[in-house]
Amino acid sequence: MANKPKLLSPAGSMQALKSAISSGADEVYLGGSDFNARINATNFDRNALIKAGEICRNANVSLNITLNTLIYDKEFKSVLEYVSFLAEHVHPDSLIVQDLGLAVTLRREFPQLALHASTQMRIHSHLDAEYLKSLGFTRAVLARELPKEDIDLFVKTGLETEIFVHGAICVSESGGCLMSSVIGSRSGNRGECAQPCRLPYRHENKYPLSLKDMCLAPHIKEISDIGVTALKIEGRMKSPEYVGAVTSVYRKLIDENRNATGEEIKYLANIFSRSGFTDGYFVSKIDKNMFGIRREDDKRITEKTSVRPIAVKKRDEREKITVPTECIIPERDEEKTLHPSKQKGFVLRFEGNLPSDDFFGKYAPIAARIDVPLAMCSDKRVLKYAEKVSVIMPRNIFVSELDHVKKQLENAKKSGIKNATISSLNHITLCENMYLHGDYAFNVINRETVAFLEKYSLSSVMLSPETDGKFVRFSKCALEYIGYGRTPLMHTRTCIIKNLMPCKNKEKCYAVLTDRTGAKFPIISGNNHTNTIYNSLPAYRLDRKRELKKCGVGMLTLMFTDESEKKMEEVIKLYLSGEKPKFEYTRR
Repeated sequence: MANKPKLLSPAGSMQALKSAISSGADEVYLGGSDFNARINATNFDRNALIKAGEICRNANVSLNITLNTLIYDKEFKSVLEYVSFLAEHVHPDSLIVQDLGLAVTLRREFPQLALHASTQMRIHSHLDAEYLKSLGFTRAVLARELPKEDIDLFVKTGLETEIFVHGAICVSESGGCLMSSVIGSRSGNRGECAQPCRLPYRHENKYPLSLKDMCLAPHIKEISDIGVTALKIEGRMKSPEYVGAVTSVYRKLIDENRNATGEEIKYLANIFSRSGFTDGYFVSKIDKNMFGIRREDDKRITEKTSVRPIAVKKRDEREKITVPTECIIPERDEEKTLHPSKQKGFVLRFEGNLPSDDFFGKYAPIAARIDVPLAMCSDKRVLKYAEKVSVIMPRNIFVSELDHVKKQLENAKKSGIKNATISSLNHITLCENMYLHGDYAFNVINRETVAFLEKYSLSSVMLSPETDGKFVRFSKCALEYIGYGRTPLMHTRTCIIKNLMPCKNKEKCYAVLTDRTGAKFPIISGNNHTNTIYNSLPAYRLDRKRELKKCGVGMLTLMFTDESEKKMEEVIKLYLSGEKPKFEYTRR
């Protein structure tokens, strides 16, 4: 067996912290009153944080503080003051960070503090490890969607690896959900998620987005054998009793190096579950059995179940963390980039079906760029304009898909395609010798993140739909923003379309999700039945073209999903005129 994994438990309150420690946690994670992804938990004010630090040190339990939200420019001063307080008075063992710009800033200003890469950073590949190491991260919290094989490969990179083993899981990839933000003005990337995935919809299956809770208790031995550093329990919104009971079960399984018995799984389900548990991602069995809701029977069982934590002995002395001495960021290579002066106008982006040859012939010549999913780049209509085409890389690429993606990329390059629209740092390695364009999935909402991406020789960067697009003003990269299009709200590894209608195993499936108000959200499938759910209304900002240009935004993307060619032509004409449309739209 490899080294025994550490057990990491949540603490949404002081009582939950004490319960986690008394039940055997090696590490705990908690947040202050601001800047964390569970802003609605009780959390800890500054006096409570100081006390929490003392409690953890006395118990030899590592303390990880969450700073796992996106940070606006105006908040940087406050964040740095907060981290200064943490470093001086709380002495955390690590900070858990999502925002790339913040991570680089913290490594520069607080080199003595260890950083953990949050699952909100969308860590889906072992190829991410080298980038995270170079930035000075000591640990990566992997995306919940990863199967066992990908976790194993990540462990082999030598970077500390943390995985979720129990608790709620989002149907959308972590860090990639804009649904709550766009339709409810409550950003999941800012800790305010309204959980639209748990709501009923107008379909025979009323809860097509609600996943069961994860439970990997039946796999503890193989996870230990892989060599994962830390096993994480989700639950900063849960009660101290829940935290204590779940922690005590996993403590016993880790210490005895065994998988849970049927009785132990039943006990965990009785504490809290949504129609039972799922291990679908871990075992690569992604199907309808992963979905479930919190039933009345589940609630009644919980009320009857004893959830007293099991007392355990005091933990051993903590290992000292070695923090990297520097943050290694490359210098921008202008020879590998396109100058902003060559990237002006509108970008045609097709995420649904491709338009006709006639449409391409009319509008491709006047477009700044043409973005097309990698899987569609072999189409003859696309290849006629290869010099302008940018392949949209799949958002997450598992090891089982890697060879196929590499082959598709190689074919695209041979066909004369020289641009790639990327959404992850690991795509830089895959798209070597191509002009790189940063997609909206980088969640760029501050100048520090733009400056960071500049260093990696990106030719352009798209600003997040969660901004007004006016915060940068200048960049060595061309700045891009969605001028028209249905904002992509969720990217799911599970197939939502199968929950709504029979699957015909087509290469490109399409469906519509209808919510309680009657709003209709298109869903388009990608590789291996991954789905993207789009907003019911298109965002429209083309009438702000001049205003955005003054702020440095030189390109506006026209994102087409289910529009007819007639509608596409109407949008392009609106771009050219800068007028407001006659159709219904939103600003988000």
